[in-house]
Amino acid sequence: MRVWFNRPFALAYRVLSLIREADTARRFTLICTHKKTWFTGYAAADEWQVEPVGLDVDAYRDWCLDFAVRQQIDVIVPGHEAAAVVGCSEKFAAQGIRILAPASGDTLPLLHDKSWVYRQLADQDFLASSVELRDPATLGEAVKTIWAQGHRACIKPTVSVYGKGFYRLMHPRDTRRPLRGLTLSEWARKAVAEDGTCAAQQVLEYLPGHEFSVDCVADRGRWVTGVVRKKAILSDTQLLDDDPLLLGHAQCLVERFGLNGMINVQFKEDAHGKPRLLEINPRASGGVAMSCLSGINLPYLALRGFVDGYDGLVIPQVRLRQRVTEVAVAISLPTSHAQ
Repeated sequence: MRVWFNRPFALAYRVLSLIREADTARRFTLICTHKKTWFTGYAAADEWQVEPVGLDVDAYRDWCLDFAVRQQIDVIVPGHEAAAVVGCSEKFAAQGIRILAPASGDTLPLLHDKSWVYRQLADQDFLASSVELRDPATLGEAVKTIWAQGHRACIKPTVSVYGKGFYRLMHPRDTRRPLRGLTLSEWARKAVAEDGTCAAQQVLEYLPGHEFSVDCVADRGRWVTGVVRKKAILSDTQLLDDDPLLLGHAQCLVERFGLNGMINVQFKEDAHGKPRLLEINPRASGGVAMSCLSGINLPYLALRGFVDGYDGLVIPQVRLRQRVTEVAVAISLPTSHAQ
């Protein structure tokens, strides 16, 4: 069975390696494509190819369909322009190609908008206090709302990755500048365009506690399994944690949004130690290999379940309370296209 990962995140090497590790019968042929001539994911793939660059969304989607047909792909695990690919599932299905979509074509692009996610979950008690900001002129009012609730404030774009655009907003009584701290006027100078507009932002209570990452496998809105990682504050280690509360929150999100395949959910503790939702990532996380040290190979289970059905899967006994970390390793990249 030929499984294609199109222009995935840098974590592709980990995900493909985990699948190959569990697929001892070599049932799956793993194909990886990327715009980079040298991409780490190639080293764990059975086949690889450099993608064309400069295509708009429609042209890229059409290229994906053509590539999948020519390469006799059975399953696509969408990466780049996932929403556009998923939105054309019928065209792929007509060619006998299945898409392991993390959500429906309508929901998938919305999951990247943190304010939209918060609006859909207004009835839940695991959200941080927040105000959506679209007009920078209302920043002062939004921050005062957070301050009035007794919280420190922070701000981040509603759509971003890797924490880009996140800042702590300083209170007038602050005597020290915190890490990534800005005054309201400093933030405005950095983020507001000449025409007085800014990208949509979330103003939230600052969450000072531990961060948690929940790596999940789901079956079209049905919870299958998951592992919680608790990130240490003062080191680069993590704890595979026994946390039914966070697993329950993640299950709520899987069911609410009809999530599927590999999903990652991020939480962070407030000043009282209560976990609050940061974001939903409709893909495998960068730390998924650490979660798999629990004995549950999440990427392989997600692929096997999608192909064969989840009812026949055996979920191993999870091994928790392990302190884990990652180290850099040397790998050799394929060289047949060396320039």
